Amino acid sequence: MAPSADVHPPTSVIDTLKQTVSHVENVLPTSLMPVQHPSSTPAEIAQAFCDSIQAACTARDADGIIRHFTNDGWWRDILTVDFDFNSIRKDEIKGHLSKYGIPEISSLRVVKPHDARINDGAGWLEAFTTYQTPEARGKGFLRLKESSPGAGDWKAFTFFTTLWEVKGHEEFAGARRPLGAEHGEHSSSENWLDKRIKQQKFEDEDPTVLVLGAGQNGLNIAARLGALGIKTLVVEKNARVGDSWRRRYHTLCLHDPIFADHLAYMRFPETYPVYIPKDMIANFFEHYADIMQLNVWLQSTIERNPVFDPQTKKWTVRVHREGQDDRVLNVSHIVLATGFSGEPRKPTFPIDEFKGIVHHSAVHPGAHGQGWEGKKAVVIGCCNSGHDIAADAYEHGLDTTIVQRSSTYVMSSEHGIPGLLNGVYEENGPPLDDADMMLASLPIDLLAEFHTEATKQIAIKDKPLLDGLEKAGFKLNHYPAGLFCKYYRDGGGYYIDVGCSRLIADGKIKVKQGVEVERLTKDGVLFKDGVELKADIVVLALGYTSQRDTVRRIVGDDVADRLGGLWGQDAQGEIPGVWRYSGVQRFWLQSGNLAQARIFSKHLALQIQMIELGLREQQDGAVSYKHIHDPRF
Repeated sequence: MAPSADVHPPTSVIDTLKQTVSHVENVLPTSLMPVQHPSSTPAEIAQAFCDSIQAACTARDADGIIRHFTNDGWWRDILTVDFDFNSIRKDEIKGHLSKYGIPEISSLRVVKPHDARINDGAGWLEAFTTYQTPEARGKGFLRLKESSPGAGDWKAFTFFTTLWEVKGHEEFAGARRPLGAEHGEHSSSENWLDKRIKQQKFEDEDPTVLVLGAGQNGLNIAARLGALGIKTLVVEKNARVGDSWRRRYHTLCLHDPIFADHLAYMRFPETYPVYIPKDMIANFFEHYADIMQLNVWLQSTIERNPVFDPQTKKWTVRVHREGQDDRVLNVSHIVLATGFSGEPRKPTFPIDEFKGIVHHSAVHPGAHGQGWEGKKAVVIGCCNSGHDIAADAYEHGLDTTIVQRSSTYVMSSEHGIPGLLNGVYEENGPPLDDADMMLASLPIDLLAEFHTEATKQIAIKDKPLLDGLEKAGFKLNHYPAGLFCKYYRDGGGYYIDVGCSRLIADGKIKVKQGVEVERLTKDGVLFKDGVELKADIVVLALGYTSQRDTVRRIVGDDVADRLGGLWGQDAQGEIPGVWRYSGVQRFWLQSGNLAQARIFSKHLALQIQMIELGLREQQDGAVSYKHIHDPRF
C-alpha cells in the first residue's frame, strides 16, 4: 500500500535521493540522511528516512545503512535478513550483513500516514511501514530520534522489519476469501458440510503439518496455516477442545487482561470480562476450532519416536485414536504446541509417608465442592498457581499456609499490567494488529530497559501492598526489568496479585519462608529447621521442568537431545528454539501465553509456507537457514 498523495519527503531530501539513485553503484555519502524541513509532517520525515535507507540497501552499502541508526539503535528483524529472528545492535549490523548479505528491500513506504506521530513522552517519531523483497511483502515499525530537539538528523532508534506474506500465496482472507457458492454446473454433489467432514478425516491424503495439542498455541498455528491453504491436522489427547483449561482448578481466571489475549482472526466478544475465567476460555476455544474450520482429532496421541526421512523430508508418525484404528501419517512438519511449560516438577523430598491428600498444582481440582472446610492446607510454592490455590483454599474455609522457599516478584494487577501495557493493549487502545506490531518491534533487551523505569513506578504505586507483604515475612524479589522480562528469561518466579497478597499481608494466609522442606510426615510437612506444619492437604505448586522434557515424553529422546536452546536468551537476547528453528529439521515449537501464541504463530506459519514453496530450506543441526535462490548464501 503506497502512502497517500500528500505524503512526500522534503524537497532537499528528494534532490539528494535522486542524485544517489542515479549513482547507485557508488558508496552512499555520509550526509545522506533525512533532514527535517520546518514544514515537514511526521509522515514526511519518516518517508524521507525510508527512501534514504532503501537507497543504501539498493547500493549494497553496509556503512550507509549503519549511518541511519542512532548510536544506541537496533535493527529488529524477523525473517527478512537471514530467515530467523534477530535483534541487532548498531555495532553488530555490519558483521551480520557481511555474513548473510544485505536484503533486497524495495518499496519501503510509510503506511497510515495520519498515524505517524512524534511521541513527546518517549522522545521519538514513530510510523508504520511496508516493504517488498523479490518474493515477499513485509511490514515494519519505525522509532526515529534526533541527536537533539530540532536538530533534524532523524535516525533509527529501532528499525523493525518482518516478512508478512509471499507474493501470489497470500492468506485466503479478505479480498482473497473463498467464494463459497459454486454457481452454474456443479462439479460435485457434495455441499460444504460434506466436504468439511471429508477434510477432517484425511481418509485419502495426509496432512502437510501435524500439530500436537489444541490449546491456544495449537489452535492459533492451525488457523494461520489453514488461512494459507496448508493442510493441517491437530491431535489432542483430551475429549474436548479446551479441556486443558476446563480441567484446571475451579477458580482459575487469567491474570492478564483480555485486550492482549485475543486469538488470530477472532477477538473475544466486547461483553467478555477483563480477566477471563477458565471455562469461558475453554468454551471459546471449542467454538473457535469449529468456526475456523480446524481439523482436530480428539482423544488422540502420537507414538513416540517418529522417523524423519532426510531424502523425502517427511516424518512418519503413528497416531493412536481412542476407539479407532491407528493411523500412520507421512507429514512434512511436526509442531509441538503443548504449552510453555514442561512436565510438572517432582518434589526432591519424600512424600510417601503422608496420609492426607497430596498432588501437584497441575492436577489440583480446587477446594470448591470438596468438603474441606476447617481442614489445614499447606501450599508449597509461591508463584501464580501457588497464590491462586492458597487464596482459593482460604476462601473455602481452610486454615492455609503458603510456603515460600526463596523470593517472589510481585506486582498488582491494578497497577502492574496497565503500567506495562499502557498505550498498547488497553480499552480503546490501538487496533490489535498495530499493537502486536509495536510489541514485536522491540528487542527484548531493549524492552527490559523500557520496563526498568515502569517497574520502579509500579513498585511505588504498590508500596503499601509490598510493605504489608514484607511485614508478614514474605520475601520480595526486586527484579529490575519487571514481569514480562522475568517471564521471558526465567519462565516463573512472579505473581500478578489479584487478591492473595492482601490475604498474606493481613495474616489471613500464613507464610513459612526461606526454609526447605525435609519431607512430608504422616500428618504434615517437616522443614529442615525442625518445624513441622500439620496438614490435611498438601499442594505441590513446584512449577514445571524444561519444555525439552515434554518433547522427550511425547516425541522421543532423539529429538529432545538434538534440540538447541529453549527459552531463556541467545546472544542477541532473542528467545531461542521457539517459533523459529528448533535445532531439528522441520520440527517446531509453538509456545507461550495467549498474546505470544497469536503474534508469533504468524511468523511460524510463514516459515513453514516458504519451506513448502521451496523458497527456503533448513540445514539440520544448524541455527541458520540458507536462501536457496540467492547465490550470496
